[in-house]
Amino acid sequence: MTRALYLVHGWGFDASFWEPLLGHLPDVNAQVVDCGYFGSEHRPALPDTRYLAIGHSAGSLALLGQDLPGCDGLVFFNGFPRFTAALDFPNGTPERVLTRMRARLKRDPAAVLHDFRALCGTEAPLPHTPNVDALDHGLEALQQQDHRAQAADWGKRLHWMTGTDDPFGAAQVGFASPGERVAGGHLLPLTHPGLCADFVRRRLDDAG
Repeated sequence: MTRALYLVHGWGFDASFWEPLLGHLPDVNAQVVDCGYFGSEHRPALPDTRYLAIGHSAGSLALLGQDLPGCDGLVFFNGFPRFTAALDFPNGTPERVLTRMRARLKRDPAAVLHDFRALCGTEAPLPHTPNVDALDHGLEALQQQDHRAQAADWGKRLHWMTGTDDPFGAAQVGFASPGERVAGGHLLPLTHPGLCADFVRRRLDDAG
């Protein structure tokens, strides 16, 4: 029975992002990645039992580019297979926006993070001192990565939920696989943790 999760948060957050959601799933074993945006990076081993990989925002993009042996399926919140705009992806964010963010990040990382997190829908203080190198690497990935082919490979094993008021066009598009749009913004696991936990539990039940 699938009762394990492997979770990856999005850009500008840390592993604590998942605490509200996991509080609704006390019976599930969770391996939580920390991308190191505010301290040391932590990437636990993949579960050695059947599991679901859970991603938020840029964490979804990262998971699509990762080898996930033994994974029963993907569950993405406010996720996307590509972030920047292209001729065949007009809903993405213009690459120049990320270029400006990367330049400003080197001068005033706290201001960049506060502005970004406010756009996402939170005024919560930063958890720790920003790690500029890790944050810049994360923005570079958002600029460059395109995992639409990988998303298609997962087919109906990829499930997603996104907010109807999400400010990012890439997240509003969603995926071709089964998904749900709910009233909310870009931080559904924080703002709607119970709803997101129910969505995860349904996927766990489907996986058996």
